[in-house]
Amino acid sequence: MSGADPALSLDARRHFLHALRRVLRPIIRLLIRHGIGYAEFADVARGAYVESAIRDRADGGARPTRQQVAQITGIPRDRVDYYIDDEDALPTTNSTLADGMTEVLHKWHTDPRYLSPEGIPLELEFETRSGPSFQGLVAEVNAEASPASVLEELLKAKSVVYADENRLRVVTRCFIWPGSWPHGIENFGTALAQLIQTLEYNFNSANAKNNRLERFVSADQGLPAPLLPSFHDFAKERTNHFLLDIDDWLARFSDTTATQDKSRTEAGVNVFFFVEPSPDPKTLSTLTQPARDMATPEGKSTS
Repeated sequence: MSGADPALSLDARRHFLHALRRVLRPIIRLLIRHGIGYAEFADVARGAYVESAIRDRADGGARPTRQQVAQITGIPRDRVDYYIDDEDALPTTNSTLADGMTEVLHKWHTDPRYLSPEGIPLELEFETRSGPSFQGLVAEVNAEASPASVLEELLKAKSVVYADENRLRVVTRCFIWPGSWPHGIENFGTALAQLIQTLEYNFNSANAKNNRLERFVSADQGLPAPLLPSFHDFAKERTNHFLLDIDDWLARFSDTTATQDKSRTEAGVNVFFFVEPSPDPKTLSTLTQPARDMATPEGKSTS
């Protein structure tokens, strides 16, 4: 919560709500596509209001009362009690293997123990009595993960292939989530949350002297549609080089004991390509079927 910022003026409020509408459109498009209706969305939104009012207090002072939470959020007190008292009221889920698989690929490409003298990733057997193995690599990243399950997902994503009957070869440094479930949905939530957290941090006037990196480039006056594939390929190629440089820099600070280090913080850089949809000037009434009058007592429509 940005307590250092003054309340929005009426005009700024309209701009903020319009921005919120733009943010919600692609989210709601996904919700509708996956059969999640307004009631479920509204329930999560109310719970998030309560959670933020409690966890994200700007002053960091005394714990708020439940009545204060209700006043801050405009949510009835009984609903505030519901989200606080019922641990299952807000949806949670177990993490997928996606983060672990990304780290496996990173370590395979940067850890000298898994590289040839020329710096090329070694071909690994799944399990060996001595020396580097795929099983040992996964265990270093996450001792609780199933190496067989991680391999299955990496093979499915074509990040790893069989070099021969016994040896595995890594063919890409990136793990691309195949399909939309479950890795794609987890990535959607993670990437969107990280982007909005950065924007919210920079929007807070208290952080004006220490803004986080936030840059973009776009075509002036738009780009001819036939050039979009070429632009995408060029941006992808250049971004891959940039991200590999970032990944190499981060590799110097990798530590197999990092999970026990409470001082470490998740941080990184996320890059995405965007195509802004053309604005639709039509009103909602022209995009829906004409409204019909209520039926008469005889059951016949009056329209």
